[in-house]
Amino acid sequence: MNETITKEKVNGKLTRSPSKVKKRGKKRNFEEIVKEFISPYHVSTNRYELESASADLTSLPSYHYKFKKNYLASIIVRPADTESLSLLIKKCWELSLPITIRAAGTSCFSSATPAMGGVIIDMRRINKVEHIDTEKMTVRVGAGISWLNLMEKLSDYGLAPKVYPTSFKTSCVGGFIATPGKAGIGVPKYGTMADSIISLTLVLPNGKVEHISKDSNGEISLDDITGTYGIYGAISEVELSLTNLQTSLEIAGYGFSSLEDAVNYYKALLSKVPDKPFFLSISERKFEQYSHINFPSQDWLVWAVYYDDPEVTIRSISAAENLAQNLKGIKVDESYLKEKWRDISDAEVAIGRTSRNIIFQEYWISNENLLSFYESYLKRASKYKFPIATYTISGEEGWSRVKVFGLSDITRPIEFFSVKAFLHDLSMESFKQGDSLYTIGIVNTFYLLKYRREVVNQRKILKKKVDPKDLFNSYRIVKARMKHWRISLLFTTAKLLYKIF
Repeated sequence: MNETITKEKVNGKLTRSPSKVKKRGKKRNFEEIVKEFISPYHVSTNRYELESASADLTSLPSYHYKFKKNYLASIIVRPADTESLSLLIKKCWELSLPITIRAAGTSCFSSATPAMGGVIIDMRRINKVEHIDTEKMTVRVGAGISWLNLMEKLSDYGLAPKVYPTSFKTSCVGGFIATPGKAGIGVPKYGTMADSIISLTLVLPNGKVEHISKDSNGEISLDDITGTYGIYGAISEVELSLTNLQTSLEIAGYGFSSLEDAVNYYKALLSKVPDKPFFLSISERKFEQYSHINFPSQDWLVWAVYYDDPEVTIRSISAAENLAQNLKGIKVDESYLKEKWRDISDAEVAIGRTSRNIIFQEYWISNENLLSFYESYLKRASKYKFPIATYTISGEEGWSRVKVFGLSDITRPIEFFSVKAFLHDLSMESFKQGDSLYTIGIVNTFYLLKYRREVVNQRKILKKKVDPKDLFNSYRIVKARMKHWRISLLFTTAKLLYKIF
């Protein structure tokens, strides 16, 4: 069989696209080949579907959607099981077609963008709950299942995931593994997403299927897969450890006028309360104002969710109250806290109503540096007039994910890029103090090349072994589309123009 690859131009950019394959004197294109083993209903070259699937679905500014215009996939395929996924990837390997693995697309920073065109593999049909073991408290499930659907299935057995993202209503299991999975609901109490994984099935770039567990001694380990954005292959199935559904949920929330008191209370809830919170957050009043109709009057809100047996939650709430009194915390109305917990998946959507384009960055800050990072944030923010806001959630032990929003409009380009510059300055500061960014994707990879070269070099070695053709989720972690010096020059210019005008 003679195989050829064509390159097509999309808005002036060269991308690789499926070409025709000659077999027994007849030319067949890639779409026809795929439809032999995947239902035609789940194979699409429709332009509107391609545009919809060729970027994240989160509330990113239209500036980031340049990737939609410049880097479109040529075809979307939705396999239903590991066997068809493996065969599909093998065909792509034979034809040297770039692949982008995606599910719900609820990550950000162009994590789901097909930077080299080619094929998008939508994982959401690989969503079956294969087996639930109530004695061992484990589940084996397709990686494309949404967290909400998984939680509903497990609740019938009195079980629940140990950890899951705040975007659980729409996001999928595999996505939380491929992105860091180090901060979210349940993490302070049970550990990271990686801690919950018993084993998983990975389809390599050549189509080979590997089963990887914590005890595996193969070329790829679980540590290589979690948080690496699918550059080594597609996660097909996952076996997770579970916990019991608990019988009591209580929320403690206190407002603080002093940033230092708020941060000290936040850290105390992690170190001085015997029972770890199920969820813990600290937020600026402006974030509460933008994301909720009613909001506390204090500058900072710290709130913790305790989810356990009644005796445990009552004990935790009592300890949290005592700590708050020592730090002059003002108790927040219980109904407001219940509203926040109920709407936790929608808070970032709500903040988007204040701006046509939410601009944000996610920082991974050690708790020891949390106060100094906030102080730097406030000092830098005071130099600008555009609205900003921040909130933080607790992650793996000793770390927190800090999310900073800039609320602007791309129709005001000087202000827009000044907001980007503000977030860029905070990003560089975080790396220089030994911290980093939480979410990478395509947009943030250039920071790794600048500040984490040793990590990049380690990842490159494995990438070259398992994906020498560089077909899988390219331009993430090991290779960047953007140069640090060009971005810095752009943002420096934006700040100067902002001061002038």
